[in-house]
Amino acid sequence: MKISDLIKVINVTTPFELAFDDDKVGLLIGSEDNEISEILVAHDLENSVLEHVLNNNINTVISYHPVPMKQSLNEEGEYVDELTGLSLEFEKEKINVITVHTAQDVKNNGNAEALVDLFNITDVKVFANSNEEYGAGRIGTIDKISTNEFIKLVEEKLNTKVIRTNSHYGKIKEISKLAILPGSGTQFVDEIINEADVFLTGDISHRYYLLADDNELGLVQVNHISTEIPGMSKFVKEISEELNIRVEYFYNKNYE
Repeated sequence: MKISDLIKVINVTTPFELAFDDDKVGLLIGSEDNEISEILVAHDLENSVLEHVLNNNINTVISYHPVPMKQSLNEEGEYVDELTGLSLEFEKEKINVITVHTAQDVKNNGNAEALVDLFNITDVKVFANSNEEYGAGRIGTIDKISTNEFIKLVEEKLNTKVIRTNSHYGKIKEISKLAILPGSGTQFVDEIINEADVFLTGDISHRYYLLADDNELGLVQVNHISTEIPGMSKFVKEISEELNIRVEYFYNKNYE
């Protein structure tokens, strides 16, 4: 199988065109003409991933997060993307890397939908849109639950003890309207003020904690990848079934 064939398979389950316009998805390292030896799904490019693929004759990685890149000026005075850091090591070792990122977040049965299923959210609406139909966030109704019990539920469902809340969260008596967004929800807090009791996500900057306090929105932040692992686990299953092979999924459990 060539990389071009694998891209077609991924594009069926996770259309790259659904990603946010400024996102880096698709083939970021390698060539569509390259032949594939073995495939690994990795949440991020890390030294441990590079070591694993080199030791196991794997020449193709499907990553969730984009590879390290930087922008530089070319001779024509235009900004272009360049590989940097560990990306250069993957390129040097001729490891192909295909990234799914926000295409996986927004798609049907993707990372956002996985959180909807985990927390039994009903009457679901989409926010944080990448286009008119698809978005990275979901907001809807859950069975009424106290804030203490909700924290226990988050620990259980996302397999994490790393949880941070804002000041207003402690003033909430019951939660019935929940917003979720895998990964970083900072830039979308504005969209759900006055729409949800609580917003669960993987990254929120400090000033948005204060903004949420001022607008009586509860915030629950967990480790970034904890909100993405459930959906990526489904992705691995989909790809394995499409290719009729067993595909391994690597993520750093220290950050779960």
